[in-house]
Amino acid sequence: MKKITITLLILGAFIFTVEAQENKTIKEVSTVKRVVKREGSQVIVKEVEDVEKEKGAVIVSGTEEENQFFKEDTSKEDEQKVLVDEVSMDEKNEALVAAEKKRQEEEMIKSQAEAKARVEAERKILEQQAKERMEALELNRKKLEKRSKGTGKLKKKKNNN
Repeated sequence: MKKITITLLILGAFIFTVEAQENKTIKEVSTVKRVVKREGSQVIVKEVEDVEKEKGAVIVSGTEEENQFFKEDTSKEDEQKVLVDEVSMDEKNEALVAAEKKRQEEEMIKSQAEAKARVEAERKILEQQAKERMEALELNRKKLEKRSKGTGKLKKKKNNN
């Protein structure tokens, strides 16, 4: 019994030392990219996680010499996970856009009314100027028709002969 127990202890110690000398390398790099894109009042949010895994083992020759050369056997895995992919409406931006549109429409209506008033004022000025010219023309014609006392009246011909 004693021999069996000692054998089991030696075997157990050997197994644990072999397990303890197993050299594995694991390297994992995670990068999370968040992209927010605004198109008008739509907001598109996309989060992508890139995971680069590098797994390997350090291989050393099984000799008893010190400062042994080793080589590393590795394998790389690249993985992409889409964490968030959503499209939402930005109500605040939408309200701002609607207010801006309303302001522009009001401004356009106001400018149209101002333009109409300006055109009306110019038309009245032109009518006044035309009326003044007609009055001046009428006065001038009356001056020209008025003859001095010694000249006879002009006679109009009935037939253009």
